[in-house]
Amino acid sequence: MDDGSLRIDGGDYVRSTSDAVPALISFFDAEHICRYANDHHALWYGRAAIDLVGLHMREFLGSDAYDMRREHLDRVAAGEQVSFEASVPYLDGTARDAAIRYVPRIGPLGFEGFHTLVFDLTREQHRYHSVFDGTAVGFWEIDLTFMRRFLDEIDGTVPDLRAHIEADLSVVRKVLDITPVLDLNEKACRMFGVERTSAIGRTMGDWSPAGSLDAWNRVMLNYLAGAESYETETVLERADGTPIDILISCAYPKRPDEQVIVVVGLVDISSRVAKEKELARVQADLTHAARVATLGELMASIAHEVNQPLAAVVANGNAALRWLDRDVDEAKAAISRMMSEATRASEIIARTRRMAVKGETTPSEFDLNQMISESVDITRRQASGLGAHVIQTLAPDLPLVAADRIQLQQVIINLIVNAAQAMAEQTEARLIEIRSGQQSRDAVQIEVADTGPGFGEHAGRVFEAFYTTKKDGMGMGLSVAKGIIEAHGGVIDAQPRSGRGTVFRIDIPLGDMPVCEGFPVLN
Repeated sequence: MDDGSLRIDGGDYVRSTSDAVPALISFFDAEHICRYANDHHALWYGRAAIDLVGLHMREFLGSDAYDMRREHLDRVAAGEQVSFEASVPYLDGTARDAAIRYVPRIGPLGFEGFHTLVFDLTREQHRYHSVFDGTAVGFWEIDLTFMRRFLDEIDGTVPDLRAHIEADLSVVRKVLDITPVLDLNEKACRMFGVERTSAIGRTMGDWSPAGSLDAWNRVMLNYLAGAESYETETVLERADGTPIDILISCAYPKRPDEQVIVVVGLVDISSRVAKEKELARVQADLTHAARVATLGELMASIAHEVNQPLAAVVANGNAALRWLDRDVDEAKAAISRMMSEATRASEIIARTRRMAVKGETTPSEFDLNQMISESVDITRRQASGLGAHVIQTLAPDLPLVAADRIQLQQVIINLIVNAAQAMAEQTEARLIEIRSGQQSRDAVQIEVADTGPGFGEHAGRVFEAFYTTKKDGMGMGLSVAKGIIEAHGGVIDAQPRSGRGTVFRIDIPLGDMPVCEGFPVLN
């Protein structure tokens, strides 16, 4: 081996070395006549190597197989090293898949011939099919030939092929409808409810509904970008049309220009998705339970608020009756006050009901300071009953906030009630201060500070679900509060207050309410 290619005149050493390699090693001259063949040819063709020397390549392969190699033979004659895969005739009359390499030999006068190296892929194919057919993962073996031709056709008609594909899902629809499934394993057959023989040759589009196009588009874009692999989740269809949640896993070819056969892994994740949906439902129920628990703690305050306007209605009604006999104007004024107090009671009840009823989040623009003041009004009776004094320091002229008003109000109420309860047994001043402000152009900030005992060494756990320092607490309030704020794209944290107590700081982004896929709808 003096120049990186096999010498044919190196004597016994070269021959013994080439005979020891479990591959067909030969040399053909420029006219495609065999000038050397190692002993492995006897195992493959059933003829001694010496009997093969002098034969034309066509006599090795047969006319059809020889003609199919013309492109590769032309390339090696031009001095290019060529690698490809093809079927090679075997001694029992069958053909075996092989990895083939042509290595040109260039002499003083130019191209003299080429070395061939042929490796039997039967063992590798057996191993592949052992995995392909025996695994718990569904597999499609697909042919990308038609996809590549189609993309080549439109490549010259658009300025940026990848941008065009990303913007137009009709391209991936077409690709799915022309990409055949060459084979699929037993797991994939059971997954999609099909017979192997009837499924082979059908296109990927037969199982891909409109809702899966975005996922397949990302699979194709990553292939075109030269990625090694890509995974995504989508919903495909069984043979009977029922949906199935699928994890798609693709390992792309290392030589995409040469390899067109790709295996797509398919994992049925329907059970996992169903459990995630059930978990989301349970989380939503827990959120609702925490909201109702908060309302239970506020009942005394709510009852007091409602009783006040109702008492005023009764008093003004009695006054109206007396004034009707003496002064109609005074009677009208009393009735007007009755209507005002009745409206106030109705608003209190409606406000409370909105917090208790389960339903979709309702983002809207609202005045943050007004929402804070309303929260203070709702909790004032209970906070006062626990000996706490609530003050507000609200920055004027804050921009409107786009969020779910009721959910954010739930957070503020929860923080106020928690602070009042935390200070209930202390003899020091029990002060709760609520501040609002705008710390940047993109966000507003709310602070709820108290003079309570703080969290001490447990500060890092205050937002954990079911963690509580109360004897009868559920440990859900702050966890739910954190979920609500994060679902709005915001941040909440707890820090020690200077001197004594705790400060809860909330940052809420301005603008449209962000879509949050990681947190369930808060009901």
